[in-house]
Amino acid sequence: MLDWTREGGLTAAAHRPADPARRLAAELAEAVAELLTGPRVGEVRECEAHDCVLLFLPAHPRRRWCVASVCGNRARVARYYARHKGASDQPA
Repeated sequence: MLDWTREGGLTAAAHRPADPARRLAAELAEAVAELLTGPRVGEVRECEAHDCVLLFLPAHPRRRWCVASVCGNRARVARYYARHKGASDQPA
C-alpha cells in the first residue's frame, strides 16, 4: 500500500500474502514506489532510440539505450548506413 508522509514523501507498506498474480503485481508496485521515492529517481532516463518508449536506470553514466543489443545496435546500424549511403553509388 502506498501512503503519503507528512514531509510530502511516498512510503510503501508491506502487503499480505495472496495468489501468485496478485503477489507479483504487489511486488512490481512496491518496486516502482521504491524507485520513485529513492535517491536514484533523478537518474531514470529515456531510451535514445527514435522508436523506443522505454525508460531505464543506467548502470553506467554514459549508457544511452535501454537494451544495447537491440536499441543500441539499431542506432549504430542506422549511423553506419547513413555514413555509407551513396558510397556505393560513386564510381571506383
